[in-house]
Amino acid sequence: MVSLRLRRLSLMSLGVLPCFMLNGCIVHDRTVVHEPVEGYYDSDHHRWYHEHAWVACDERDPHCPP
Repeated sequence: MVSLRLRRLSLMSLGVLPCFMLNGCIVHDRTVVHEPVEGYYDSDHHRWYHEHAWVACDERDPHCPP
């Protein structure tokens, strides 16, 4: 009687064990995208960041250097 229970327990654990092992192998890559600071000037592209969007610099724009 004990050996039958032990056999059933071991067979059940062999069926469930791969599920736990596979859960440990799955890794999600979480990349965090940082938003630029309000008023940030991007000199490479000649633009500045305003209200969650990039704004192209104009000749009369006070936020951009000449």
